[in-house]
Amino acid sequence: MTIFLLIRHGENDWVGKKLAGRLPDVHLNKNGHQQAQKIADVLKDAPIKAIYSSPMERTIETATPLAEKLGLQIVQKPDLQEIDFGDWQGKSIKQLARRKLWKTVQNNPQEMVFPGGESFSGAQIRLAECLKSISQEHEEVDVVACFSHSDSIRLLVAYFLNMQLNDFQRVAIHTASVSVIHLTEKFIRVPFVNQIITQDFSSVFIDPKKKPKPV
Repeated sequence: MTIFLLIRHGENDWVGKKLAGRLPDVHLNKNGHQQAQKIADVLKDAPIKAIYSSPMERTIETATPLAEKLGLQIVQKPDLQEIDFGDWQGKSIKQLARRKLWKTVQNNPQEMVFPGGESFSGAQIRLAECLKSISQEHEEVDVVACFSHSDSIRLLVAYFLNMQLNDFQRVAIHTASVSVIHLTEKFIRVPFVNQIITQDFSSVFIDPKKKPKPV
């Protein structure tokens, strides 16, 4: 199947303050653009076969420097985008934290359906099916980059680690971080989660036909 580099978009002025969700015109700030360039600098020699992205501006802007260095087109995948937070989009984190449903989001997310939006469980299925679909288009040794969002990547990591949905909030995904999921017909590996892109990732570009060494 495929080695996925799941990359969260770079920093923007909404991070940690407001729930941007799927609202348009949320762009990277200065630091976010620097993060995007750093991603490109570190991964420019990686054997990346394709670049996929959520259609949101902040993910496209994060993916663009890498796409330019590799000479690849960015393939937009709507199913890689952020959770549909519905009526919660645009609200401040402080404002949302005062709502009764906030406890459900934090402590029992498998029961959460955002007013006017989708559920975490539905979003997780959407995202996992998207990766499985992409993997069918590639070989087991192919490396692809997927630019997405914090909750989206957390849900994917939890899914492929076979974690309970109620535990997915334990996974931290920082801006411009990389998480790696390797899917084959015989095994699933998650060698890196939430790695800040300042290191050599060559160790994840492995031959899936080789038996993993015991640890």
